[in-house]
Amino acid sequence: MDARNFFHWRQDALALFQSVTQADEINKILQRQTQLLEFDYYSLCIRHPVPFTRPKTFLRSSYPQSWLDRYHAENYFAIDPVLRPDNFIRGHLPWNDELFSDTQLFWDAARDHGLRRGISQCVMAPNHAFGFYSVSRTTEKGKILPDDELALRLQYLGELSLMTLMRLHDPSMDAMPLKLSKREREILQWTGEGKTSAEIAMILSISENTVNFHQKNMQKKFNAPNKTQIACYAAAVGII
Repeated sequence: MDARNFFHWRQDALALFQSVTQADEINKILQRQTQLLEFDYYSLCIRHPVPFTRPKTFLRSSYPQSWLDRYHAENYFAIDPVLRPDNFIRGHLPWNDELFSDTQLFWDAARDHGLRRGISQCVMAPNHAFGFYSVSRTTEKGKILPDDELALRLQYLGELSLMTLMRLHDPSMDAMPLKLSKREREILQWTGEGKTSAEIAMILSISENTVNFHQKNMQKKFNAPNKTQIACYAAAVGII
């Protein structure tokens, strides 16, 4: 990798995103950057960590409309391996038969719509929203950048996209509101440690009734069935 060329590109990319005043401008930047990387299509999927069973998901994409219609109609969000938490940890995900081994019909459908070779880069926003920036091409052969440089460019473009959307207060970056008082936060932290209400009361030098009051209040506030789920939500978004 030519470090000088990469850092010049990085400065130019930063300037482009800093000049953005409307969220839709990001689409044009990503499409142009995707083409410069020798790919045909891009997608930027934003997924929030909570609620766990129905996480808020947003998609910006230049994929063929026929594929987008199929993706939504079949609810491929639920099975797309790129969006799995364990794959997110890996960060850089080249599309291959191994990645899609459990979703062969999905993989076949994607290739039938022209998405024959692709790579996804996973990034995280400061509010713990997950971003999946993917690029794909209609041919399996052809010149692309070395893996390390391509990964760095995709990662930077994904991070800039999320940060710009946050700066513009775009709805896609609105996290589940978890506004907690100091006392509620303290109780949640100890709940996350597995402490009982009685133990938390002793630790914080308050009554057990007070602990239970705060826990029930938080359950109502976040529409959670129990105190454990509230603690899990708070941990997922980085509050505790």
